[in-house]
Amino acid sequence: MRIGEIARRSELSTSRIRFYEAHGVLPKAKRNGNGYRDYPDSVVETLRLIHGAQILGFSLNEIRASLVQAGSNPPSKHEMLEALRSKLANLDQHIDEVTLRRRRIVDLIEKLENECQPPEQLSRGR
Repeated sequence: MRIGEIARRSELSTSRIRFYEAHGVLPKAKRNGNGYRDYPDSVVETLRLIHGAQILGFSLNEIRASLVQAGSNPPSKHEMLEALRSKLANLDQHIDEVTLRRRRIVDLIEKLENECQPPEQLSRGR
């Protein structure tokens, strides 16, 4: 199947498909005598998996490693669950770190605002 048909079926642009191929996430397509790429039908599902994983925050390196580990088949449900649980744990850790940073910034803003108030406003505010 040619790249235009793959793009239509996967709802991805041809440039995105070429990008995945160039970065080793998608195996290189066979070339016909005329130089056109010829993809197997199964590549549509692989592209959906790659794109969906990117939307969930997986890097191309993580996706590539998962696909290589799975071989010619898509990753198993067990492998996907393991990867999703790991990504969720990383995300939760990131949220905790960002929440702590936010709290520190708010505290610093409040401290600086209090220090910037003229003395008469401080005594009136009490």
